[in-house]
Amino acid sequence: MAYIPRGIHPRVFNNMIRDLRGRGLWAERHSYSMRVMYEGRFVASLHFYPGYNIVEVRLYAESPQLNEKLRSLINSVIAQYLPEYRVDVKVIR
Repeated sequence: MAYIPRGIHPRVFNNMIRDLRGRGLWAERHSYSMRVMYEGRFVASLHFYPGYNIVEVRLYAESPQLNEKLRSLINSVIAQYLPEYRVDVKVIR
């Protein structure tokens, strides 16, 4: 059985970044990772694993309320652009 590499088109990432920025977050990406800022602080990172259809989201805002807001916003954007992906969220303290 042959392995067929999978990827995510850069336009999908660009659209996700545009949407996150439109929702009040600042996002940048490098390869299959994104870093997210809110009010000048890093609050989340997203790590994409296209061969497994998984996105690992790490939240590390100072307040549980902000982490929950981020979880909702990020899940919404991922569901829109990568609906077949499972999202695993980890809160880093």
